[in-house]
Parts: sequence; C-alpha cells; structure tokens
Amino acid sequence: MFVSTYYTAMVRSEYFKFRFRTILLATVLFVTTFREVNSVDCNAINSCSCSMADGSGVIDLSPLASTDGTPRYKGYKATQPPDQYVYDWNPCQPFTDGDCVSVAGCQSDPDGGDNYGLGTQDSASFGSADDGTVLLAYSSGVRTLLVTLTCTTTPTTFTVIGEDQTVGSTYGFELRSPCACPGATASCVSGGSGLSGGTVFIIIFIVTVSVYLIAGMLYQSFVKNATGIERIPNIGFWRDLPALVKDGGKLLISPCSKSSSYSNI
Repeated sequence: MFVSTYYTAMVRSEYFKFRFRTILLATVLFVTTFREVNSVDCNAINSCSCSMADGSGVIDLSPLASTDGTPRYKGYKATQPPDQYVYDWNPCQPFTDGDCVSVAGCQSDPDGGDNYGLGTQDSASFGSADDGTVLLAYSSGVRTLLVTLTCTTTPTTFTVIGEDQTVGSTYGFELRSPCACPGATASCVSGGSGLSGGTVFIIIFIVTVSVYLIAGMLYQSFVKNATGIERIPNIGFWRDLPALVKDGGKLLISPCSKSSSYSNI
C-alpha cells in the first residue's frame, strides 16, 4: 500500500519516477542478496532476455549486443548532476575496459583515472515498475546498475542518468528501443518498422488506385457491357482532366486576367 501511494505521488516527475524505480529495485536486490528477481511481469530467460507473463512475447536485447569484447555503448556522460563520470554498457556479453574486467557496465573517471565495474552479466535480473516498464539490473556486490527498458517504435536511443544520490552506489541507464518490445525480431536494431510516413502513404495510394481501376473495369465490362477504352471507370472524367488541369493552372497564374461577359451600363 505504501509503495503504491508513493509511486502515484511521484509519477508526474521523470526524475522522481527514476528515483522510485531505483529505490524499489535496489530494495529487492538487497533482500535477495543481489540474486535473480523473478518478476511476475517479465521472467528471466538469461542475462539479456525475459518472457512477459501476459504472453505478449520475449524481450530480447541480443541484437544490440557487441560480441567483440567492447561495450556497445561507450563513453556516455551522466545527465543527472553532480555526476561527472562517464559510463559504458553492453547487453548480453561481458566486456573489459581497464579495471572493469568481464563486466556488463563500467564507470570511469573522465580524466582517465580509476574505473569501476557496475555488475556482471551473470548477476543480471529483471523486474518491473508499477507502470509496466521492464527493469534490468546488475550488481557488483558494491554497486548496482539499473537499466530502464522502454519499448518504442523509433530508432534506439541510450541515455545515462547517473548515480542516484539518495541511494548511493546505484546508477541509472535508460534504453529506448524497438528491441525492448516483446516479440521484436532481429531487425529491431535498425529501429521502428523501417517505413516512413511518406512511404506508407504511397503504398496506400497505389493500392487504392489499383483497386479502383480493377474493380471499375470489371464493373464496366460485365455490368455495363463496355468494350475497349470505355471499360475504364469514369472515362468521361479522365478525358476532361487535362483541360480541367489547364484551366485551373491559368486561374492560379493569372487570377486577375479573367474577362467579363457583362456589358457596361
């Protein structure tokens, strides 16, 4: 009851929404000694995928993973002050960067100093917020990394929020991607459906014109018993169209040049 009331009060602010999610999952991780969280909303399959309990499909981040030992997302600055560090993250596969050895996430001093591991792939666990957002967490035993997975139809974006000062040693990332949608295919890495609004319009236009011509010609042929060019639907309109376009163009180009047919009084 307390958690539900707290979340409702904070949901209007993105900052507090992130803070609530962080506190919630950090508490769960602490209680389970940073082991796997069996969310009722998305049940873990492995370190980069989980199955939605409502049957909507599997969230699989593997299309986004780098497999060459380097992080897919590298050198991202925190957007939440006063955090001045830069961060790396790679879903599914571990990477090594200086003192960050075989990790899922890494925090680095921007001046080239120390860096710290933010958890390993085998510590990955899935949870969810009250709004249905899926959360992916890692732990190093000292630090906790929390990645918010947001399903979108737009190209993938990755954002580092940074350290939550109210919790400490807890760091927030956000992944907005079609790959975070249940049932997404490997093509999700390219983002969205791959069709722009203009492309969709052209497809609809072509299909509509094709249906109009085919259906119209069949009607003219079998109902009106038309032959030859007369089978084209609304043939009279199409014959007059060039002249109508010409007259319309003249009207737009020289609207003041129209002659009057009225006699002067």
